[in-house]
Amino acid sequence: MHLNRRSMIKALAGACALAASPLRWAASAALTRSMPTGKENATFLVHNELPWALETMRSSVGFSPITPESHFFVRNNLPMPDASIVDNRNAWRVEIDGTENPGSLSLRDLKRMETRTVATVLQCSGNGRVFFPHKPSGSQWGVGAAGCALWTGVLVSDVVALFGGVKGGLDYVTTTGGESIPAGIDFNQVAVQRSVPLDKGLKDCMLVWEMNGAPISLVHGGPVRLIVPGYYGVNNVKWVKKLAATSEESVTEIQQTGYRVRDIGKSGGPQHPSMWRMDVKSWINGPGADGEPVLPGRNYLYGVAFSGERGVKHVDVSSDNGTTWEAAELVGPDLGPDAWRTFRFEVDLSLGKSRYVSRATDMAGDTQPRKRQENHRGYGNTSWEDAGLDINVVSELPRFVSTLKPAIASATVSLVDKAPIKLSAKAKQGKDIYLTKAQPNCGVCHALVDAGSKGAIGPNLNLLKPSEAQVSKAISQGVGIMPSFGAQLSKDEIAALAAYVAETTR
Repeated sequence: MHLNRRSMIKALAGACALAASPLRWAASAALTRSMPTGKENATFLVHNELPWALETMRSSVGFSPITPESHFFVRNNLPMPDASIVDNRNAWRVEIDGTENPGSLSLRDLKRMETRTVATVLQCSGNGRVFFPHKPSGSQWGVGAAGCALWTGVLVSDVVALFGGVKGGLDYVTTTGGESIPAGIDFNQVAVQRSVPLDKGLKDCMLVWEMNGAPISLVHGGPVRLIVPGYYGVNNVKWVKKLAATSEESVTEIQQTGYRVRDIGKSGGPQHPSMWRMDVKSWINGPGADGEPVLPGRNYLYGVAFSGERGVKHVDVSSDNGTTWEAAELVGPDLGPDAWRTFRFEVDLSLGKSRYVSRATDMAGDTQPRKRQENHRGYGNTSWEDAGLDINVVSELPRFVSTLKPAIASATVSLVDKAPIKLSAKAKQGKDIYLTKAQPNCGVCHALVDAGSKGAIGPNLNLLKPSEAQVSKAISQGVGIMPSFGAQLSKDEIAALAAYVAETTR
């Protein structure tokens, strides 16, 4: 993250709150540092200077239909705004456009309107990406990039009504986040600005300022974020600075080419489906997740199920990979069609290893598929087979079981090499591409000591230490909001750039 000292102190305070929580950094980054928490069964894994990507550990989702903030996954496409924006939350302003009388209003103004609370699942579009065999670029989420929370705020329809209603001929609600875009970078290439259909925006969308009854923290989008019930997380824009009714979808890359479901090897575009409504999905969270051994005998499997906008009708469980199914029991309150339902299933476990899968059916009759839909970026994985839970049943539990990586004593990394780096001819060509040819210039986004670049948005490459293969894939495909350079650079140029980054960060 690129924060000043004051902001870093606040971010670390939030990190301390998360440190005791069961979150882990998604495996897209090669470098992590572990901070001891005082608890031998919990750790907080920290990427250095990366937009945050924290995955909830499967064993820690629990039985509750509501995910506490301390357990809620985190995904930011850009570094967060300065922490000072939550010092005086009520002063935060949102610009409203595409209405008969455009204007703006503060959070204080929003709080004077009729408030509502909705329970909804937020899920990253790439949740389940780790199961795709072609290893798409991006955060390698298992099943932990999802959570269900209570969000309190006001309907977007009520907000636009204050400004005379939506002008005629407009078809989308387009929301812009409050992240800073450094000079020299095209706004449309990296900005987090998403559009959803106007009828969805006016029917369900909300501007919210509370999460589970408390002010939304900076990392989760406070002071004000958008909630689009039933839609994938990328549409739920954080740190909302502008909300507008528009005639077309946003022209930003994150809307036009990013978050589009397309065939492997194809570039994304408006002709491909956008990651909007979430399809029916479920998985089992325990017991026995994350390598935790389980005693034999009577146990209750437990998990979650949801389907965007539709709700869950029933969940079935299988111990033979789908040959036979038995009905699970939905437990806890039904918090609405956009929330998830928790379920349980009684089993008699025998010694050894076993595998269980769950399959949900929603209120519209759609059933979770066995196979994922193969696609270039690993989006929308709803496969029940992929999300199965492997359980290790043992006769006696060891006195202490650690399924986490050992803590690393120091979180500091020297960014200055002790000896000059001798580059190969290929890497020397890549250095020139890094410094001059790639547009936007690589150094504008990334820090790399050899190139003298400090970056402003993306990861510090000396800390990340990516392999040539990782760099090549990221350049070709793009990662998060990173634009794809596949159409700008030749295969040889991409290979040279990858060699340069890899050789200078070993």
